[in-house]
Amino acid sequence: MTIRSRLRLFTLLISSCFVVSACESSVLHEQPVQTATTVTQVDSVGTPYLAALEKANKAITAKYQNSEILPELSSRPDYSRASIITSRILSGFEYSKQPLNDEMAGRIFDAYFDALDPQRMYLLKDDISKFRPMRLKTAEMIAHGDLDMAYEIFKLYRERVLEYYQFVFDLLDSGHQFDFTKNETFSLDRKKLPWVKTKDELQNIWRQRVKNDYLRLKLVNRTDEEILERLRRRYVNNQKLSLQFNSEDVAELFLNAYADSTDPHTSYFSPTSAKNFNVQLSLSVEGIGAVLQKRDEYAQIREVVAGGPAAKSGQIKPGDFLVAVGQGEEGPMEDVIDWRLSDIVDKVRGQRGTVVRVEIISGDEGVESQSRIVRIVRDRVLMEDQAARLKTLEVEADDKKHTIGVISIPSFYEDFEGRSNRRDDYKSLTRDVKKLLEELNKQNASAVVLDLRNNGGGSLSEAANLSGLFVGPMNHIVQVKDNNDRISHVRSNHQNIVWDKPVVVMVNRVSASASEIFAAVMQDYGRGIVVGDDTWGKGTVQTLTNLSDFVNTNVVSNPEVGALKWTIQMFFRVNGASTQSKGVVPDIHFPSQFNHEEFGESSYPNALPWTKIAPVRHRQFKDMKPIIEAVTKRHKERSKSSDTWQLYVEEVEYSTELSQRKSVSLNYETRLQERKDMEIKRQQFDERRKELGQSDVGIFRLDDGLSVGEGNLQEELENEKKRKENIDTPTREAANIAADLVNYY
Repeated sequence: MTIRSRLRLFTLLISSCFVVSACESSVLHEQPVQTATTVTQVDSVGTPYLAALEKANKAITAKYQNSEILPELSSRPDYSRASIITSRILSGFEYSKQPLNDEMAGRIFDAYFDALDPQRMYLLKDDISKFRPMRLKTAEMIAHGDLDMAYEIFKLYRERVLEYYQFVFDLLDSGHQFDFTKNETFSLDRKKLPWVKTKDELQNIWRQRVKNDYLRLKLVNRTDEEILERLRRRYVNNQKLSLQFNSEDVAELFLNAYADSTDPHTSYFSPTSAKNFNVQLSLSVEGIGAVLQKRDEYAQIREVVAGGPAAKSGQIKPGDFLVAVGQGEEGPMEDVIDWRLSDIVDKVRGQRGTVVRVEIISGDEGVESQSRIVRIVRDRVLMEDQAARLKTLEVEADDKKHTIGVISIPSFYEDFEGRSNRRDDYKSLTRDVKKLLEELNKQNASAVVLDLRNNGGGSLSEAANLSGLFVGPMNHIVQVKDNNDRISHVRSNHQNIVWDKPVVVMVNRVSASASEIFAAVMQDYGRGIVVGDDTWGKGTVQTLTNLSDFVNTNVVSNPEVGALKWTIQMFFRVNGASTQSKGVVPDIHFPSQFNHEEFGESSYPNALPWTKIAPVRHRQFKDMKPIIEAVTKRHKERSKSSDTWQLYVEEVEYSTELSQRKSVSLNYETRLQERKDMEIKRQQFDERRKELGQSDVGIFRLDDGLSVGEGNLQEELENEKKRKENIDTPTREAANIAADLVNYY
């Protein structure tokens, strides 16, 4: 189930949110202390579960037939309070101030079903029709904190999850023989298709899905026995993911159906999700410093954060399994096998200075091996791997060699609490980039490339202060307008210019919000050149509000009502233009890997329109028009004669063509030939890359038939490392463009 609020819940565990809005956070961190670790050898408290789990996998859904196993779902006063407060904020104070009327009620009702079942795989048209008489009452329910309908709908959805996975398990256990000679297709994207009318139709869609999954594994030469075992485990895990939703998750999902209906970037965060959002924005967390992922029923260590408590213990490494958690020196060990990942993370995290004991099974030796308990003192962990990084390239231009710095910026992060408490080591993008620029100055580098590709944004103040490193102190960076048409200006801080040499900014379709602000400043001030793809087009500003601020704590103690990220302003470039919907158009276009009609702000039906206001006075460092014309000409000449660039263009075109397929054949011979053709193409690309002396990191790879968490972790980590270390063709060309700029400075 691909649900946006579900993804929010795992922001720390699966890299990052898709788009992080420019916002100021009021969620706080706690102070760091010293860490200590010890290790003790014991028998595994998880061992008794292994045999039971093996048995459960043979009788796959037996435990879920008992409704007592499922989480009890019901609303709580805190969820009702969250609903009421959210409705008052969004209808009265959000930028668009859309009334909670019948029209909005219908949108919320539809959005909730879309969020529950985006691929139309569980619910029938009649299922939705049963609740349609309540459709226009949805607004009134939210305004009064009545979430009962949301829970009733989710319970029906949960029944359908059980029903259709039972159909799948029966299909797998029946010895059903799929006819791979038949010419039929499976739709990969059903989001825009109508709801199915009958169970027979839906069962046929599920049969096609299982057949496709079976065929994917068959095409990589898995045996029938291996395929059946893998699919059983996969579907069990998928089913659990849906069935383990608790009351907090349902409330979050429903309130986000409302939030998403008002604005694409307005979001309600449950108490759990609010903590994770702040971790992402500040790049710090209090815990043991280990990133987890699910592998079947186990929590597996995917990454051990360098310098964190887990790394210092020397007893935990990627690939290990975490099977139990104990609090303090003597707290009971709780077996966490088959738990939700978010619940395990909640147990492992905790206040710095406190003790947690984790039971670990070696990933090298297997889940039936001897376990060990590792005692760890929690500490504040800085996620340096998600911070700005520097590489350098030697580039020749006009018979001169130039050192070009390449700074990768994954997000506009800032530890707001650390900054307000004047903590010496608080995380800040501007502080990190300043150090990297100073290092480049020491190396006498000629130019810098700032890579903002896939950067969804972050802190608005960081966008302003980072800009100041290039345009100087107290300059206008962005204009912001509220819903009363009041315009204010965000300026850079008192930091003097750190870098006065050429600048190239790389962007793509995923670059959004704060990334767009910074790229626009470089263009408008004549400070640099932007290359890549049209950006996302997010021109709105959000603030993060703790909803507990609106609860009378004299009446309600310790309210757990979550937080609301809501749109309060639109931002405008200093030239008066908005980036909303249109984004930032690069000065030099590189091939795009994205379908702009389906990907970007303009693809949202409720996105605010583009507009403009009066420009504000700003300095022009250079007249960039003739410079852009000159370097564009050199880029085109270089591209035409570059075998490396032509290879890149062809790979992008081919991978984009594959990614935009909406359906696949379920005929074995057809798919086998398609795979052979793809393999030939991949080998041709690899051979050309090898001849050119390039890295073996390609743009696309053949399908291995596996889902997330099923592959070889070591290979995945090695590939991730390769991609991080690799300097790809667009980056090298951006460096060439940066070297071309040197003559104009």
